[in-house]
Amino acid sequence: MAEDKKYLIYLDTGGTFSDCVIIKEDGSFVSGKASTTPDNLATCFFNCIENAAQQLGKGLIDVLKNCKLLGFGTTAGTNALLTLQGPKLGLITTAGFEDTTIMMRGVGRWAGIHPSISMHVPDTDKPQPLVPRSLIKGVTERIDNIGEVVIPLNEHDVVNAVKELIKEEVEGIAVCLLCSYVNSAHEKRIGEIIEQIAPDMQVSLSYVVSPLIREYSRSNSTIADLFVGKAVRRLFKNIKHKLDDYGYDRPLLVMQAAGGLSRSEVVRPITTLHSGPVGGLTGVESFMKLYGYKNGVGSDVGGTSFDVSIVPEDGAKFLREPVVGRYNLQNPMREILTFGAGGGTIAYIDKLSGTLRVGPKSAGSTPGPVCYDKGGTQPTVTDADVIMGRIDPDYFLGGTIKLNKEKAVRAMKEIIADPLGMTVLDAAEAICLVVDSYMKDVLNTAFTTRGLDPREFILFAFGGAGPVHCAGYSKDLGFQKVISMPYSATFSAFGASTANVLHRYESSPFAVMTNIEFDKSTRRFRIAGLERLPREDIERFNRMYKDLERRCFEDMEAEGFAKKAVKLVYPVRIRYGGQLDEVEFMSPVNQINTTDDLKAILTAFESEYVRLFSEGALYPEGGVEIMGIALQGSAVVTTPVIPEKHFVSDDPGPAIKSERDVYFNGKNISARVFDMNKVQVGNIIFGPAIIEGVDTNLVVPPDRKVTIDQYMNMVMGDI
Repeated sequence: MAEDKKYLIYLDTGGTFSDCVIIKEDGSFVSGKASTTPDNLATCFFNCIENAAQQLGKGLIDVLKNCKLLGFGTTAGTNALLTLQGPKLGLITTAGFEDTTIMMRGVGRWAGIHPSISMHVPDTDKPQPLVPRSLIKGVTERIDNIGEVVIPLNEHDVVNAVKELIKEEVEGIAVCLLCSYVNSAHEKRIGEIIEQIAPDMQVSLSYVVSPLIREYSRSNSTIADLFVGKAVRRLFKNIKHKLDDYGYDRPLLVMQAAGGLSRSEVVRPITTLHSGPVGGLTGVESFMKLYGYKNGVGSDVGGTSFDVSIVPEDGAKFLREPVVGRYNLQNPMREILTFGAGGGTIAYIDKLSGTLRVGPKSAGSTPGPVCYDKGGTQPTVTDADVIMGRIDPDYFLGGTIKLNKEKAVRAMKEIIADPLGMTVLDAAEAICLVVDSYMKDVLNTAFTTRGLDPREFILFAFGGAGPVHCAGYSKDLGFQKVISMPYSATFSAFGASTANVLHRYESSPFAVMTNIEFDKSTRRFRIAGLERLPREDIERFNRMYKDLERRCFEDMEAEGFAKKAVKLVYPVRIRYGGQLDEVEFMSPVNQINTTDDLKAILTAFESEYVRLFSEGALYPEGGVEIMGIALQGSAVVTTPVIPEKHFVSDDPGPAIKSERDVYFNGKNISARVFDMNKVQVGNIIFGPAIIEGVDTNLVVPPDRKVTIDQYMNMVMGDI
């Protein structure tokens, strides 16, 4: 039967709205949007596909029957961790280390805390452990850091621990032993014993989930994979069942936190955390390639969060220990900075200082901002935007949702304006100034702490509230350009559609090489041969990389890709002996068989170290420790085509749809409102203005102008 599938579908289920992009055979695409249904994400999954299908004049079943690839990013796992709604779990660990996840290292007290709160130590505390101390069982065993068995596994301890946890009616058991990342034999045996005693018990083994050094974050990842797994797998199962009913007969691909897509059958639940925002980062990378820009930064302002993704010339980084909720984890995740600021962020008056505060709490999708008229009572950023005229209450989502401006005004007056002795309009503008200043500070700090200059970067503004506020949070930071897309509100879903299938695998060889010669004059390593170095460390490095390659090719083959279609790269993390943090770089080789192989790896390490810290910081006297290795395998799939269009006119007059008062700088100003669907390449729109689309709304203040570029994107600059 000939291949007749013609649609690619990608979704992002966010905290407030869920988005969908449907790509046609010619690379053109349409987008759709629906309110997120947090109690049943499968509902909004299909609702937003149906909304996008309507833009094609098609029905839900029609597009699904004719879909050849469907991928999505989900918040199911993230929501489970944030709300602590998960199963009752037990943990088996090495005897003597039962308190590891309770102590949480020093970072546990501040991980995931809003910066304004973390400055007040009395207001901070450690989060609730995912597994209480009473359900953590220690077993006698010990493997050292080179994989040698020092104390054999006491299987009697294991049997007792499993039986005690079953008696406590746990729904799953996580297993994390001290050095299982380098020798998994004891963990494997514990898994077999659990299977023998309780065949139906859900089990998570750390050597499978996160075979990396550092037992605290590895334990968290192992537990979290089990904790979020029930909700994630149930969601996948529900969606797959309905997709079968609707005639979709292909794999369901899931966006991963490491970037790229993977089949729902093989993706681990923990790798889906923060997968939605990663779609936005992937979209930024695709536009950087399209434009030929070297440096870009994504700023995603949704309903609940402000997500920042910096993509410098050498690529976005992977976080060694990402924080989700209040927990340090250890699974591959692209670096995205997330803060509590968005359209649904709640404004309030601080009881102690009597000053206006905005965030980090959000009204979410239920009940949502006051103007949604779904039961919300506390003023939010979106309420302020509606009151000031930035958002037309009669044209929200193209008029499919009518907002209640009067209710928003009453709430703003009673809760913010009257107590502060301000007018309602001034109170609304104050809320926007506070949230814009906060996001601006976040951006500035992100660049400063990384030694980067915003003047060398292009800012991409997206998310439902990004184009509304980008003029405020980008002001005076010096970005070369500020770009918003006509589909900014669904950009994370679009970004997912630009992603290839990708898998990232990691391991920790913990190869310690202290006896390496170096040149005292250049302070660079000089390697005469491998005979002086620990052979077992080199063999472990080689063996682990071969195993990662085997796993990658097996997964890719299951997804329909031949070996020759898979591109491999080899990130390695190395540090000098005596240092705490390692440097990640791309290794030119993945096997150390000759002196030249090791020299190539160490030369790449030294080059990256100098780039980050300067020549004077080199420390060859300490030797090196290879702390982690990774393998990324990717395969190309069909992605959307953004057509380049020709100049039409600098006059935007034909796109004007109306005028309305918008509150800027303490006064109402008449602003022209432009139809986003009617602007043309070359149009120059001077502020004050609103460029209004079905789901994307760009606010242009009096001191800014916007030019429509060759890709129909809106480029903001100063007048």
